[in-house]
Amino acid sequence: MFKVNRNRTYQYPVTATVYDAEGKEQTGKFKAHFRVLPHDQAKELPEDTTLLDAVLTSVSEIEIGGEDGQPLAGNELLEAVKNDPALSAATVGAYHESIAKKNRPRT
Repeated sequence: MFKVNRNRTYQYPVTATVYDAEGKEQTGKFKAHFRVLPHDQAKELPEDTTLLDAVLTSVSEIEIGGEDGQPLAGNELLEAVKNDPALSAATVGAYHESIAKKNRPRT
C-alpha cells in the first residue's frame, strides 16, 4: 500500500547564480525546505500571498550577511532569500521542479 502524508515537508537543492560587485557570475547551491501545498489550500490563500510565502519554511547551507556584517539566521535569512530576485526565482524554480520532476511520465 502506498501511504502519503498530506502534511509533508521536504528539502530540495537550489542552484542559484548571482552577480558580484565586479559583474562576475557566482553560482552556488543551498537547501530549501518546502511544505507541500494542497490545491484546496492554495485556492484559499489571500491574493497577495507569494508562492514562497506559502511553501518555503526555511533554508540552509547559504550565508547572507546582515547590515552589521554578521550572517543572517532563522527568519531573517528566510526573508532575505525570498526578497532577493535571483535567489527567489531560483527557489521558485526548484519548488516547481521538485513537484513535477519525479511525476512526469518517462518517454
